[in-house]
Amino acid sequence: MNINALQTLLFVPANRPERFEKALSSDADAVIIDLEDAVPPAEKDAARATLASWLIGQPPASVLVRINGTDSPWFNQDMALCRADAVAAVVVPKAEDPAALTELANVTDKPLLPFIESALALARLDAIADANGVIRLLFGQLDMALDLAMDYPPPAGEPCDQRPFLPIRSQLVVTSRAHGLAAPLDAVYTAFNDDAGLEAYVREGMKLGFGGVLLVHPRQVAPAMRAMSPTPAQRAWADRVLAAEQKSRGAVVAVNEQMVDSPVMARARRILQHDKPS
Repeated sequence: MNINALQTLLFVPANRPERFEKALSSDADAVIIDLEDAVPPAEKDAARATLASWLIGQPPASVLVRINGTDSPWFNQDMALCRADAVAAVVVPKAEDPAALTELANVTDKPLLPFIESALALARLDAIADANGVIRLLFGQLDMALDLAMDYPPPAGEPCDQRPFLPIRSQLVVTSRAHGLAAPLDAVYTAFNDDAGLEAYVREGMKLGFGGVLLVHPRQVAPAMRAMSPTPAQRAWADRVLAAEQKSRGAVVAVNEQMVDSPVMARARRILQHDKPS
């Protein structure tokens, strides 16, 4: 599994093993089996035991696992479970301590995807991105809003204004790039029956530079994939730009009364590259 190339990652609760195969049969790029928020405290141990048994029969590096936090009473046992061959990477909630991340990577020998979901995590973002084993950052919007006492989420039926999160989301993108990490993964969109809302949300994330999105329901996979695919207008624009580039032999050229230089040409190639098989 190429963690850097993943765009759609689907959560499934670890205490619902009957959903594991359904999640894996979805078109999501990867499945994250969740031992943290999705599992009540009283069910943590049983869920972990069930997951451990199930992992034995799975192919190597086939799923990701979100463990409980490094300061939780379940962390050590969750960490031991993640040494299983079937675990491709460890998703770390409420990541704030770079040293704890390094220890986790050393013990599990697995790449880490830490959730950035607190003010302290933002303050330590460079150190977290540089920690041993960290391969990609994830945005935890709901916990971030709680930690910062933000007026979010709104009551049902009211619009979800994402503008207050723009500085934070951009910080994740810039820090990831500066530390040589793949583009981060955007937070979940909790309204799983709102295809139009999800598509708009994912497109905004792509504009900011996110490389994918976390999902909470299999039916979100298709609209998320649509949102991350180039539109017909984008493809047509890219074709015009690259045709002009060929004629100008790479020199600056005008296309539809707009200047086109090398960064714009590179953007056009990236759009068309999306449609090519990997």
